[in-house]
Amino acid sequence: MSRFGKLLGLIALGGLAIRWAYAIHIRDYLVQGDAMTFHLVGQRIADGLGFTEHVPPGGPTAEHPPGLFVFWAILDRLGANGYLTHRMALGLVGTGTVVLLGLVGRRIGGDRLGLVTAALAAVYPMLWTAEGSLMSEGLYGFFLVASLLAALWVRERPTWRRAAALGALIGLAALTRGEALALIVLLAVPVAIASRPGWRGRAALWGVSLAAFAAVLAPWTVFNLTRFDQPVLISTNSNGVFIGANCEDTYYGDLIGAWRFQCYTERLPGEDEAEFFARQRRIGIEYALDHADRWPAVIAARLGRLLDVYRFDQSVFFNSAEGRPAAWAARAIRAYWVVGVLAIAGAVLLARRRPFGLVVLAAPIVMVVLVAIVTYGGTRFRYGAEPSLVVLASVTLLAAGERLAAWWRARRPDRAGDAGAARA
Repeated sequence: MSRFGKLLGLIALGGLAIRWAYAIHIRDYLVQGDAMTFHLVGQRIADGLGFTEHVPPGGPTAEHPPGLFVFWAILDRLGANGYLTHRMALGLVGTGTVVLLGLVGRRIGGDRLGLVTAALAAVYPMLWTAEGSLMSEGLYGFFLVASLLAALWVRERPTWRRAAALGALIGLAALTRGEALALIVLLAVPVAIASRPGWRGRAALWGVSLAAFAAVLAPWTVFNLTRFDQPVLISTNSNGVFIGANCEDTYYGDLIGAWRFQCYTERLPGEDEAEFFARQRRIGIEYALDHADRWPAVIAARLGRLLDVYRFDQSVFFNSAEGRPAAWAARAIRAYWVVGVLAIAGAVLLARRRPFGLVVLAAPIVMVVLVAIVTYGGTRFRYGAEPSLVVLASVTLLAAGERLAAWWRARRPDRAGDAGAARA
């Protein structure tokens, strides 16, 4: 192994130790909401009941993308079906994300940036508290960062195989969290434009990525067409989110810009999951159109919540309801504030030195901003941008370290000269 590989391995071991220590520390923390849904549906799949609802009426479900369900089902079939075991499994996946981030940093700025990026990813609580929440983010992060690495890989040598790998990885990310669908445009299109000189070649390269992306999504989408009357590309919940984000409680008052489950209407008799969520979407969109005068205030609040600069107390509470103990959620948000400021400086530095690297890292950031504007804001929705923020913050840390080292080296001869003069 190279020196870089050895150091990256040591950093990964440290990151794994942090993740497993955290998993053990919160082993008795209450599992509820989406985390419980992932757990119970995964268990039903392992028991041979397929993708079915864990609550009455027990019909077919596609409430969430299938990625984490399948992951839990595989672990359950192997006998690893406890919450602690699942947290440790996602901690192992998160360690893989640390390694991938190190490789992304290396491709953008060399070995030193790769190691600094991996080290920051290993200790950054916004990553490992998400992995410990038993939500889809832990698995999503792995595929998302792999997609960023593949994008840099394509730019380095734009072959059909590499373009196909990029599309397939974006597809896997989308099968874990639906908003990653946007990356086939926000990430794959700029990669194709930067990698080929003519528009025909660029279109062909992106077409290969698009074909691989569609091939990965097709089995799940076709499967849903056989189960629901309504078309379901990734999940039914992507429709239902509109009503919780567009109702009186989230357009006025303390919850402006957030999401509220109580805004859902009752499920009608004989209505399957897809029909129910499609109806919630219609109600939510109608409410939004009827209250267009509130959009500026609501969107501002959504972005404030996405960036965790609005209603810190509510952010901590919402995180605690989503599997992150309040004290750790507060620490993670404060760490994010520091990383976010460093990332802004890193973006300026990278724009001067490696503009294509900035284009790749900006794609998930643009994605989460668009999602927040259209739906609602929150810490969890920002997770897709966190890996990019880690790399950008690492650019700043490395630059600061190099300047400090240069300053220190410049002072050493003067000190040596002063010491010699004193002896004389």
